[in-house]
Amino acid sequence: MKEMVSFVGLGKLGLPLSTIFAKNGVPIMGIDTNQTLINKLHKSELPFFEKGLEEHLSLAQDSIEYTTSYDGVVDNTDISIILVNTQIGDSYSSNVVESVITNICNELVKSDKEYHLFILSSTVMPGEIQNKLIPMIERITNRKLNKGFGFSYVPDVVKLGSVIHDFQNPDMVIIGSSNDHAGEITKKLYDGIVNDPPVVEVTLEEAEIAKVTLNAYLVSKISFANFISNLCERVDNVNVDNITNAIGYHKPIGHQFLKGGLGFGGTCFPRDTKAFIDFSRDVGHHASHIIATDQINNNQHRDLYERVVGYDRKSISILGLSFKPNTPVIQESPSLKLAERLVKIGKEVNLYDPLCIDQVKSIFSNFPYTKMKDRPVVNYHESLKECFQAGELVIVALPCDEFKVISDDWKSFYNQMILDCWRILNPNDFKMIEYRCLGKKELK
Repeated sequence: MKEMVSFVGLGKLGLPLSTIFAKNGVPIMGIDTNQTLINKLHKSELPFFEKGLEEHLSLAQDSIEYTTSYDGVVDNTDISIILVNTQIGDSYSSNVVESVITNICNELVKSDKEYHLFILSSTVMPGEIQNKLIPMIERITNRKLNKGFGFSYVPDVVKLGSVIHDFQNPDMVIIGSSNDHAGEITKKLYDGIVNDPPVVEVTLEEAEIAKVTLNAYLVSKISFANFISNLCERVDNVNVDNITNAIGYHKPIGHQFLKGGLGFGGTCFPRDTKAFIDFSRDVGHHASHIIATDQINNNQHRDLYERVVGYDRKSISILGLSFKPNTPVIQESPSLKLAERLVKIGKEVNLYDPLCIDQVKSIFSNFPYTKMKDRPVVNYHESLKECFQAGELVIVALPCDEFKVISDDWKSFYNQMILDCWRILNPNDFKMIEYRCLGKKELK
C-alpha cells in the first residue's frame, strides 16, 4: 500500500492527531476546506490553542502537507482518515462526514486502483456506518465493501485540553472494522503512534455503541457528583470534596469525573448524551437514567443562575468562560450560559478568559440587551485582577491554577463576594471578602 495517508479534518482534534502520525514518520496529506486555517498552517502559525500542538506542528512539518483540495487523495494515498465535526449547533449531524466521504468517492470513481480504506474517527450514531455511509460509498463508486474498499471506525477517546497526550497515551484503542483485512491495516497504522494500550477489535456497530455509551457513562458520573454536591449544601459540617475523594478510592468508582461543580458542556458530552437517548428510543428503550443525568445537568445551570441572582449584586465578574480549563472551546459552557442570562436581565457582566475572549466577544457583539441606558453591560478584561476588582460578586467558574493567586487584598467593593464553583481557593485566606462556594452549606 502507498505510504502516504490522507487525513481529512484539521480541527481541534484532527490537527493534533494528524501531527502525531506525521511526527512518527507517516507522510500525511492534510485536507481541510477552511482556507484561513490552511493559510495559517502554510505560514507555520498556530491556528488555535491546544496544549503541545505548537511543538507537534514543528515536529511534523517535514512529513505533512496541507491543502483544501481532494486532488491526489486517491492517487497518492490508499488510506483516508476522517475526523471532522459532527456537532452542528446544539445537535448532532453527520452532514460533514457524508460530504467528506462523497468527495473521496468522487476521486475514487476516476481510479482503477483495487482498494481504498476509509477510517472514520468522528462520532456517529450507532448503525449509521452500515446503514448510511457504506451504502453511499457503494452507490457512488459502484464498488463492493471489502472488495473495492474497506471501512474502519476508530472513535476518539480524548479530552480537549489534553488531546495530544490522550491520543498518544490512550487507556485503550477501539477498532471496529468491516473485515479482518481492514482491521489489520488499521491496527498496524495506529500501533505506530500509541504507547501499547489494549487494542479492542470489534464490529463497526459495536464500536459505534461503545463510543456513545462511554460518554453516557461519564456524564452520569458527573451529574452524580453534582447531585452529591447539592445534597452536601443542605448538611452542616460537610464538604463534597471529602465525600467524592473518599469514595473515589474504591476502584470500581475511581476519582476521574467525580467532582461536584458546574454542569458538563463542550462538544462531546451534550451531543453524545442526546445521541444515547435517541439511540435507545430507536431500539425501543427509554434511557431513563441518562435522561435523569441530562436533567440534573440542566438543573445545575438553572441553580447557578438563581443563586447568583439571589446574591443581589449589580456588577458580576466571571473568571473562566470555556467549558473546561486549558481549551478555548466555549460550546455549551456553563459560565457562558450564565453570562448570557445575566446580561439579559441587565446585570453588568465582567468577563475574563485568556484563551477564548475573542470568541466570546463575537457572541455578544450582536446579543440582545447588550446596552442599558447607553452603557455597555458586558466588559472584557485582559487582566485577572482587573476583572476581579470590577465585580461586586466574583464567580470562579473554572478550576484553573491561574485563579489560585486571588487574594483577600484585591478587595474593591464594600460588600464584595466570591463564589468558588470548584473550591480551588482556601476560604481561610479571606477575611475582608466574603467567601462562598458550591458543595458546602452556606452559613446564615
